[in-house]
Amino acid sequence: MSLLVVVGCKGEVEKTEIEISSAQCGMCANAISQALKNVDGVKKVNVDLGAKIAMVIFDPTVVQIENLESSISNAGYQANETSANEEAYKNLPGCCKLPADR
Repeated sequence: MSLLVVVGCKGEVEKTEIEISSAQCGMCANAISQALKNVDGVKKVNVDLGAKIAMVIFDPTVVQIENLESSISNAGYQANETSANEEAYKNLPGCCKLPADR
């Protein structure tokens, strides 16, 4: 995980990269992106499926990295060291599950 503080005319934002090692396909990338975009304080999301990274620009006065990780976990995916929510993972489409679980 890397962290960069960006200060501009619109206030302070931070940029972080969250490892999404359990993401498997485009549906995963869309689900993770949507989960993050629904979090208050998130300004921008870019999911790089090849690198298995979600880059997030967010307002640290509104949301913390742990909240971002929790949002991804609650969508059914691992986020850094935060395990996927088991119930959410069970409900993922087959293509979004790890190969061993298909």
